[in-house]
Amino acid sequence: MSESLTEVAVAARASETAQGLQAQRLRRRNRLETWLFLLPAALFQLVWGWYPLVMAFLISFTDAQPMLPSRFTGLESYMRVWNDPLVGQAFRVTFVYGTMLVALTFIFPLLIAIFLMELPPRLMRWMMILWFLPISVIANSILWRYLYNEQYGLLEYIATDILHLPHQPFLNDPHQVLFWLVFPSVVVAGPGVAGLAYMAALQGIPRSYFEAAEIEGAGFWRKIWTVSLPRLRPVIAVMLVYGIIQGLQDYTWPQILTGGQPEGASRTVMLYLFSYIQNQRYADATALSIYLFLAIFAIVVLFRTFFKEDPDA
Repeated sequence: MSESLTEVAVAARASETAQGLQAQRLRRRNRLETWLFLLPAALFQLVWGWYPLVMAFLISFTDAQPMLPSRFTGLESYMRVWNDPLVGQAFRVTFVYGTMLVALTFIFPLLIAIFLMELPPRLMRWMMILWFLPISVIANSILWRYLYNEQYGLLEYIATDILHLPHQPFLNDPHQVLFWLVFPSVVVAGPGVAGLAYMAALQGIPRSYFEAAEIEGAGFWRKIWTVSLPRLRPVIAVMLVYGIIQGLQDYTWPQILTGGQPEGASRTVMLYLFSYIQNQRYADATALSIYLFLAIFAIVVLFRTFFKEDPDA
């Protein structure tokens, strides 16, 4: 009897050992598969993200001669850029433009995504097709440049012939140019990437939350405020950070519509950085890009510090 019990115990220990080895092999396999899936993204980020960033820091401490050996110059490029009065103006324009762009356009994709989820499935699919059609930024900006034309533009015709307003300078007024740069984004706002993220997050909210709110007597807007928005808080945080970075680094729209004019009123940091490159001031351009990187990094850190992403917080 004792021998049989011993054999059973030995067999049990052997089975546990085999199961432990199998579980360990499975964990190693899972880790290996995880790293294999992450490897392409990590390599892409390393080659196109961190490597250029490190090289930019290194180049900013040299005279950055493309065809000749570069010479270490220390902080000379940073001091030249710091003492350039047009850099301060470019940063002011950039912060005003980025703030207006985020403030006036951020809420529209969120509201559109919420309203799309309330439509019948068939109608929602058609609306998504219409809203998510890709639009070329360059073609769109050229179209708006014609709309803003002071002689034959559609907006000039609406303002003078229909609304009987005086002549409107639009992009030629230094006090209004930033608003008219942001205005097309407000008029033709669509869900875009942010809308897709919001709709995916909305579909992940349990229906029981909305049913409980309805039982408590909550209406449509109350459900949005108490259920949808709190559950979307993590996605809103990510999209808001993305919007801040995109707004402060925007180049194509101001370049095609105004080129930084009039009187530098729409000359953002990116436009001024490009003027450095055109004048072959590569070290100064790199130093200015580092200043912009540090400013955006500080804003993002402050935002992530004070914005609560946890919906249950």
